[in-house]
Amino acid sequence: MSTERATTGPAEEDDIVATEGVSIPCFRCGICCTCYQAPLIPEDIESIACALGISESEFISGYAVRVPTKEGYLLRSAGEGCVFLARDEEGKAGCAIHPWRPKACRDWEPGLSRPACLEGLARLKSEGRLGQLDVLFPADDERQAFYLSLEKALHRDSSG
Repeated sequence: MSTERATTGPAEEDDIVATEGVSIPCFRCGICCTCYQAPLIPEDIESIACALGISESEFISGYAVRVPTKEGYLLRSAGEGCVFLARDEEGKAGCAIHPWRPKACRDWEPGLSRPACLEGLARLKSEGRLGQLDVLFPADDERQAFYLSLEKALHRDSSG
């Protein structure tokens, strides 16, 4: 099991220790949606086009970019990230096509070892919102899942 040091700023005594493979609840920072373009498999193109009520060719011309990869297409970026990135009134990121999002997005698991999540964590820290878990995770079960993921990371680090 590999362990890496994850910092949210200059090295401090209380740096977060992240263990590979430990997931956390999403902070809804949107960094992953701004840093990466999701590859589209044929099933993604079909389901998203159907959900939008357009043909697959209309979807491709309006929302995809042809690339020389196995999949052949990526979701288009627009402005500050994915064309389907949406923000609520509080600035939290969301997906306008969440029920039909691409497989790559469905498979994404936020984690303390992911650079995008660490950047989101650093932004929250710099905004002074890191200590406000009730703002990050309004529901009790979300906060509990976050606490459990941190405990799991710390336990794996101390036993590994």
